Amino acid sequence: MKALLIATTLLLTASSLWAQDVTVEADKKLNIDFSKYKTYGWASQVDSKLDPGFYFLNDLELKDRIRNAVRFAMDGRGYKYTRQHPDLLVNFRVFEKPVSIKGYTGYGTTYFGANEVRQPDDESTFEVKAGSLIINLVETKTGQVVWRGLASGLTNTNGFDRDQNKIKQAINLIFEKYSSRADAY
Repeated sequence: MKALLIATTLLLTASSLWAQDVTVEADKKLNIDFSKYKTYGWASQVDSKLDPGFYFLNDLELKDRIRNAVRFAMDGRGYKYTRQHPDLLVNFRVFEKPVSIKGYTGYGTTYFGANEVRQPDDESTFEVKAGSLIINLVETKTGQVVWRGLASGLTNTNGFDRDQNKIKQAINLIFEKYSSRADAY
């Protein structure tokens, strides 16, 4: 019994230490009714293709692991996968090198009010570290990103950490920031 307690404590300590190394952030488009989204599909670059680009990690096995973990997260929130006219397209990128991406700062002065509009001066550039994973949910009708989650710090001594369990943990941490569901659960 004592050995089981020690082993459990060590496991929890190790997993919490790993989770502290990973930074997770999320942002969503304001004034969006997420309850209208019921289905999802994959963006074309997610489907078993290598990503062209200098900053992206090209690894089909890693892409498959991420796709499976994201599928689990979306299905667990009641979304149904479809190839025909999904409400949301899921896209993700793994950054092997640091890069700057345009985004938005804050939520403006009327975040809790109605009719929030982000102003051009809300736009900013943010730095994405090497070893980062970004997941975008894109509304298919408008082509706009309505939610974005980012996990950074997914590195080890060999570069991006491809460990399946760590990838699953990082994606779970990202989707903890996504509070919407497609079902009435």
